Amino acid sequence: MTHRVLLTGGFGTLGGRLAAILGQDPQVKLRLASRFKKNSPVWAPQAETFVIDFENMRSVKEMLHDITHVVHLVAMTDFESRAEPVKAKLVNTEYTQRVVEQCPKNTRVVYLSTIQVYGTDLHGTITESTNTSANDAYSQTHLEAEKIVTSAHKGGRIEGLSLRNANGFGAPMSQDAKIWQIIANDLCRQAVEKKVLTLKSHGLQCRNFIPFTDVCNAIHHSLFMSSDLLGDTTFNLGGNATIRVKEMAELIASRCAKILGYKPELIVQGAPPENLPATFVYNSDKLRSTGFSPSTSLETEIDRLLVACQKWFEPK
Repeated sequence: MTHRVLLTGGFGTLGGRLAAILGQDPQVKLRLASRFKKNSPVWAPQAETFVIDFENMRSVKEMLHDITHVVHLVAMTDFESRAEPVKAKLVNTEYTQRVVEQCPKNTRVVYLSTIQVYGTDLHGTITESTNTSANDAYSQTHLEAEKIVTSAHKGGRIEGLSLRNANGFGAPMSQDAKIWQIIANDLCRQAVEKKVLTLKSHGLQCRNFIPFTDVCNAIHHSLFMSSDLLGDTTFNLGGNATIRVKEMAELIASRCAKILGYKPELIVQGAPPENLPATFVYNSDKLRSTGFSPSTSLETEIDRLLVACQKWFEPK
């Protein structure tokens, strides 16, 4: 059986990594949507490309013609969303609505949401039943988009699910991806460009880091898992460990020593807080119960990212 899969944002950071995986699946016919005309990428040479204008409903409908599965990745970053909240509502929420409305009936739709829908004060064990606390344009628009997917699923129009992604990190397929602002990617780039790691904060805040390899594998799994496993359509997607940002920086420094032959100095600029920030557990048992398990170590993803940074950013 051939699955006709559409990736919106198919040339972005996760879109590129996911396209490389799906492009190797002989049962997948892949379509990559982008706002700009592009040739099929070298990592998915058989993929069809589509120039999408989300302001034109005919364009949206044509993009979705004959599609059986959708991964909706188009969204503004958290920094962009906070800077332009009105535009964030359009891109992150309204565009999701337009995609869902035009999907052929029973299309499997995987929407990538964010851990940030639970707010910034994370503590204890976070499950899908934990109350949401979306308090900025980024988290609010993602939570609204989740509700669109859930409503369409419960109404019988699509088979939809949302993955609340934790702090993903890793190498994109090309250096111009808009991913260098996230903490782990920024630190790996610093390690190559400056040979020094600088944390502007105290680094004691906790994050659940998940390699992009596992994020992409989870999306791939979600595309094709049995409909009986969808439940109420919302799944946490986290890594195997929650650690402090400073610990991640120290791990990157040690991997740099092993992979690139030098250990960058770590400079922590922020003063330590009066009280140590709480740790938390990002519980992804619900997704794991469907048969998915994260299997990529932080070290493996960091090593790949450092090698990519060396290729793209090492001073000449």
